[in-house]
Amino acid sequence: MMDKISDFIAEALGHSRVVRKCLDGKIIPLLEPRHRTFAGGISRRIGERVIITEEFLRDLEAFISLLDEQAESETSYAWRGHEHDPDCGYLVPVRSQSASAFVTLLDALVDLATSVEAALDAAEAYSMANALFERP
Repeated sequence: MMDKISDFIAEALGHSRVVRKCLDGKIIPLLEPRHRTFAGGISRRIGERVIITEEFLRDLEAFISLLDEQAESETSYAWRGHEHDPDCGYLVPVRSQSASAFVTLLDALVDLATSVEAALDAAEAYSMANALFERP
């Protein structure tokens, strides 16, 4: 079981490297000033390797919601008709540069949150299983 927990943690560390590079390299400067501190705190904790905690997971989930809202607010939709039948077609998202960057990071953030959650759940399961064997 410890090997599985270690695997989940290793996966989370890998995803965290990608997230931190995106945050520091591109995303933080694109954010509104009031959100930069929050994003900087996430990057700092990734750098310190303090990521397998419920608090970090909650902050990731809040940041995912924030970026999703920002990306959506900077996205409009255009109608793309079919060549032979203009009444038939579909909507195509048209994103600003920052919205495109946010959407790209969102995928990496979801991967990180999923792997952190898996590591936390596996560690909790391990503790619960050990507690069962320690009962008289």
